[in-house]
Amino acid sequence: LVRIFAVALGMTGVLIVLAPQLSGFETADGGATQALGAMMVLMGAVFAALAQIFLRKMVATERAATVVLYFTLSSTLFSLFTIPFGWVRPDGHDAALLIAAGLAGGIGQGLLTSSYRFAHASLVAPFDYVSMIFAIAIGYFLFAEVPTLQTLAGGALIAAAGILIIWRESRLGMNRDKPRGAGPPPQV
Repeated sequence: LVRIFAVALGMTGVLIVLAPQLSGFETADGGATQALGAMMVLMGAVFAALAQIFLRKMVATERAATVVLYFTLSSTLFSLFTIPFGWVRPDGHDAALLIAAGLAGGIGQGLLTSSYRFAHASLVAPFDYVSMIFAIAIGYFLFAEVPTLQTLAGGALIAAAGILIIWRESRLGMNRDKPRGAGPPPQV
């Protein structure tokens, strides 16, 4: 019951953050584009959740580096299908940002994948909410993006949902001390 409440609380937070973008499907100021972007974020969250479930299963039999390699290769191949839909050659600045994003994403993916070996998915997943806090802070300090009160309120609900799950799991006393999954490669 607590987990269901936490999921509902988090989803409420997401809807609060996205409400302005979801309300304008046919506005002259790009509301349709914003609504499409907001819906894509929600679909992205669904697929990210599926990826986390698959990661959790894969670290039981594969090393983290192997999983990250497969993830990177499959993401790269899938991304190639987007080229016909408006690919633009990036200038030097954008290319540098894309490379930095790729490096940061690769490091983050490696760390996230490794975390599933040592902790249950329900404990790891809420820490993903910390990325939202970092995104708001980085957006503010590096790009002068000021978050709206609505963004902060929705973010607070999302973070509260994550904290609630962490609290619940710690109260249940789940055994997370033993590493799971594939060990070091065999010596040849």
